[in-house]
Amino acid sequence: MDMVYGWFEDMAAGDTETIGEYLVEEDEMVAFAEKWDPFPFHVDRELAEKSIHGGLIASGEYTMSVKQILLHRNGIPVGVMASLGYDAFRYLKPVRPGHRLSVRLEVLEKRESQSKPDRGIVRVQTTLLNQDNDILLDYTDNVLVAKKTA
Repeated sequence: MDMVYGWFEDMAAGDTETIGEYLVEEDEMVAFAEKWDPFPFHVDRELAEKSIHGGLIASGEYTMSVKQILLHRNGIPVGVMASLGYDAFRYLKPVRPGHRLSVRLEVLEKRESQSKPDRGIVRVQTTLLNQDNDILLDYTDNVLVAKKTA
């Protein structure tokens, strides 16, 4: 397993890394949703059980927050300057209390910037998985990464 996020020169197509795990605790998940995304299926156990979800599920914003803290488990990525946006972003299955989450990263491709020689753009497939390896979230991140030789 290679460390995916580093300097532009150090990243290569096919590099992969899995970071985890994060235990989803119901109290934290519900508290987040009560403040930021208070749909009944995020905050009320009884109503959630009667919904199409059959129980409490995490909000998408909570899910992305967990993904983000997992990315920072190895420290702040040295070369990352910014995310330029996501492609093909999909929530595929719900996150539920008790899930143990991990994030899998794979460098798909990279290219040097045409206008700024001190950086490049790296496309990283980002996948959030639960303890059963179910894919819960999947997208491609277009990341602006600095060169260490600049």
